[in-house]
Amino acid sequence: MKYHHGNLKEELISSACKICEANGHAHMSLRSIAKEANVSQTAPYRHFKTKEDLLAEVSKKGFEKLGEILNQASGQNENMTAKERFVEMGLAYVKFGLERRNTYDLMHSPIIDKVEFPELLEAASAAFDELIKIIAELNPGISDTDLSRQCIRHWAQVHGLVDLVGDTKIDESAGSNAGDAMSIVKKDLRSFLAMALDS
Repeated sequence: MKYHHGNLKEELISSACKICEANGHAHMSLRSIAKEANVSQTAPYRHFKTKEDLLAEVSKKGFEKLGEILNQASGQNENMTAKERFVEMGLAYVKFGLERRNTYDLMHSPIIDKVEFPELLEAASAAFDELIKIIAELNPGISDTDLSRQCIRHWAQVHGLVDLVGDTKIDESAGSNAGDAMSIVKKDLRSFLAMALDS
């Protein structure tokens, strides 16, 4: 065990992020985080009273990363149209959810009451704001009510795609209607997202 003299809180959060992504949040504990960070088992309690406090930090990091990725996808090429940037954001969202599945699951888990963690709520709202901006750009003059409805619709769409594309129980080779449909979507997710925007 090492003597710790750096930023213990950030190191513990970093260790928690690694364990969450590797094993899922259900297998996290303050003791396992301490072991990963190579500090005493009592060290985490200096910064986190409960496991939920630590899970909220991991979730916040996830939303911060998601917001960053969506922002980058939207601004990666100034010559792209708003529709093209929307599609790139959708692809980036799905990729994030699939590549960081355990973290993504925690971010959307009811195990954390976001209202109790203002910084987490702010990070989640900031990521959602990236969607609001592109939908508002695609629909000049849209009312706040319709903007909210459109954002929820498209968010539900990409959120559902993460679950469906990542569902290994859907056998695309079995010849079922669901398997055939998923195979088509996976082969050209870009076109699927563009088509959904026009619907």
